[in-house]
Amino acid sequence: MNSLCNFEITRVSKNFSENGTLAQTIKHTNEKILISALESCRDFLSLALYNLNLSLPTSGSVTTHETRTNFRTWLSAADADLQACMYDFEYTRDDARKAVAANLDNSTKLVTNSLAIISKTDDFMSSDEEPSVIDIIDTSSEPTWLSFEDRKLLQNRKQMMNPDAVVAADGSGNYKTIAAALNAVPPNSNNRFVIYVKKGVYNENVRVEKEKWNVLMYGDGMGNTIVSSNLSNGGGTSTTNSATFAAFGKGFIAKDIGFQNTAGAANGQAVALLSGSDQSVFYRCLIDGYQDTLYTQSNRQFYRECKIYGTIDFIFGDSAAVIQNCDILVKKPQPGQGTVVTAQGKSNPYSNTGISIQKCSIEEAENLGDVTTFLGRPWRDYSTVVVMETELGSLIDPKGWSPFGNNATAPDTVFYVEYNNFGPGAGTANRVTWKGVRVNNTQNDASKFTVRSFIDGVEWIPSSGVPFQADL
Repeated sequence: MNSLCNFEITRVSKNFSENGTLAQTIKHTNEKILISALESCRDFLSLALYNLNLSLPTSGSVTTHETRTNFRTWLSAADADLQACMYDFEYTRDDARKAVAANLDNSTKLVTNSLAIISKTDDFMSSDEEPSVIDIIDTSSEPTWLSFEDRKLLQNRKQMMNPDAVVAADGSGNYKTIAAALNAVPPNSNNRFVIYVKKGVYNENVRVEKEKWNVLMYGDGMGNTIVSSNLSNGGGTSTTNSATFAAFGKGFIAKDIGFQNTAGAANGQAVALLSGSDQSVFYRCLIDGYQDTLYTQSNRQFYRECKIYGTIDFIFGDSAAVIQNCDILVKKPQPGQGTVVTAQGKSNPYSNTGISIQKCSIEEAENLGDVTTFLGRPWRDYSTVVVMETELGSLIDPKGWSPFGNNATAPDTVFYVEYNNFGPGAGTANRVTWKGVRVNNTQNDASKFTVRSFIDGVEWIPSSGVPFQADL
């Protein structure tokens, strides 16, 4: 089935190419946002093929839960890539949007069928498997009295003291721009490549391409080293291409650095940080924008001790993301607008995706006055968000969750969970009564969205040296 998906997406990619039939059909004008959407769609089709190739099972490769989880993750990412392609056309002409949807229809159906197969296979085989035991290999070069996590932190600090590249705008490093340093990263390498970005504001749009694996980028603090740009949907750039910083290469880690989009509330969708990097980690990072600040686009992601600012749908996407011990701060929107924290984009019932917010705080970044604020709204039919063990400020509307657009309610298929939250906005007595909203006796639901259960983080986060809580 995956081979059929690969063949179909390869065929469709030709239609989207510069001289392809679709591109020629819809690009009759110099409409800036349409040209930008075509560019980003080509990238996402390439990413979909990349993720599909990762998920091609070899003989005997689905015999363990771990490998089946990996395949399901990469297939879910391929599905998210196709959805992201269509998303960038949402604000273009009707004829262009319909033509894109028609071209991607067969590819989407094939990926959905593949996801259904691996999901049902995993459910069937997992019921007969013993729980796995994680073997942690001791590195005897460090003191034996240190815990595993402490050893990893120490090794990581040693590595960062000797970076492979130093970026400094004043010329005191190897490179003056982050993009130039990324060009030096060897492709498809299993070795960690460390980039130190010195204090300063770097006005550039940065991409960690899919072949740039295992990049660790660190700065001099989230308020001192800042990557900044101001591209936006309102300015004629597709939402994806508006990203100040986009990471696609697997195993990306960012520490002590800031990402901001300064387009402002009036310019609509404007992404500060986009991650489609599998097993990516963001630690003590500033993620600052207005609408669509943080695009958790696809794959497994972990955020710890970050500050995330925005107005509308400012944490969105279709990855499997755990956001832990972070400050989520709501800014004032345009007059007449409300604010919404999440807009999770799960459109496929078999995708293992969602947004999990654990032990965070959700508060005002400034005086919001009478602005209404909701925890989330369903961008797609299977939108999945879990908010647990989190402090909810008084800004949260008693209804908790909002319908999307002009809809009066949400699809029955959404999955919104609140567990063990506290603070003035945590009361659930007046929450919306949608079928998919769960606010009572939700410990079992919440336990499925921890670092251990949801993103298998105990397998890969320790190597980053970043602290985490594995369970509730």
